[in-house]
Amino acid sequence: MPKVMLRCQQVGVTSCITEHPGFEPVALNPYVLQAVYGTFLQLYGEMQETMLNSCYRHLAYRNVVRWCWGYLGQHVLVIPSCSVSRIRQEFPVDGAYKGFLPPLN
Repeated sequence: MPKVMLRCQQVGVTSCITEHPGFEPVALNPYVLQAVYGTFLQLYGEMQETMLNSCYRHLAYRNVVRWCWGYLGQHVLVIPSCSVSRIRQEFPVDGAYKGFLPPLN
């Protein structure tokens, strides 16, 4: 993933994006994610998720994409599995994990 690797190379990280010093504030800090939620709310309205950890995961995934790729757009982007695992570790699933659900349209 060239954009992710570029982000890592900027600070000399060679192994994984989760080792980047910016990963924690971008994806794992609940206070940052609460601020990101304010922007999400303005642009898209209420989230469909109702469980706190589910909301944090959703916002963390979106924030990692924005951090590495910039504008999100309508495209589905795959983020590194190490990022997904670390975000899930920080904000565990509330019940059974459903996995990625593509849009119905």
